Formats: sequence, C-alpha cells, structure tokens
Amino acid sequence: MRVAGILIEDDRILLIEHTKNDKKYWLVPGGGVDWGESAAEALTREFKEETNLDIEVEKFLFISETIAPDKQKHVINLYFKIKKAENSSNEMKLGDEDMLTDLRFVPKDEIQNIKLYPNIKEKLIKLLNKETIEPYLGLLWDK
Repeated sequence: MRVAGILIEDDRILLIEHTKNDKKYWLVPGGGVDWGESAAEALTREFKEETNLDIEVEKFLFISETIAPDKQKHVINLYFKIKKAENSSNEMKLGDEDMLTDLRFVPKDEIQNIKLYPNIKEKLIKLLNKETIEPYLGLLWDK
C-alpha cells in the first residue's frame, strides 16, 4: 500500500521527481505504509522524509491500483488532501534519497506535459478546477 498527499498552493500541486534505472518521472509525494502504522501516520512520515514539511491530513480523496503486467507487483494507492501543519516553520527541501531529483509546485498548464506515475493527471486537474472525482479510479499501469 502506498499513501500520497496532495498539497495545493496557489492553484499548483506539489510533485516530486524520481530517477530510477535512468528514467525520470513525477509522483505525488508519499510512500509505503510500515507494519503497525496508520495511513495518516505513514503519510506524515513519508512527506517529512521527502519534502521536510510537517503536514496535517485533511481528508481521503481517492484510491487507485497498479498491477504490473507480469503480476509480480500490486500497489494500492491512497490519495489524501493535506495541508501544511499550522505550527510548523520548516522550509520545503528535497529529501536525501538518491532517487529523489526534484521537488516543486507544478501549475495546471504543465501537468499534462509531465510523466506522472500513476497517470492521474486528469484527476489532479479536476482537483485544481474544484470538480468532483470518483473515489475509485480503478487499475492504472503505465509502462
């Protein structure tokens, strides 16, 4: 299971770039849930590790699944609306994992032009447009 936090500021969404096996792609910041950890606890921890930001989870938004074509990997992705914690003065900065290569707020007009995994670009644009999103996005897998 992977949790991800959608942080919106000035009609832009915070995304993080990964480089893996010489491929660059963007993700909504977040990560895996450890044993004994709630989804909200995991998201708070992962967001801090990747962005240095303290956050508060506001609400659940939607879920998607990714299953590799060889069926060897199945990830359930939970997306939450988040906000910066009110009592935190931490500055945003990229975490120190080698695969993390960039961190920035991406405006709506750039979202369609980036490689985003899983491909939830249309959903992010709907969020920025304050449109309703179905809570179950189904199976998403991009090669």
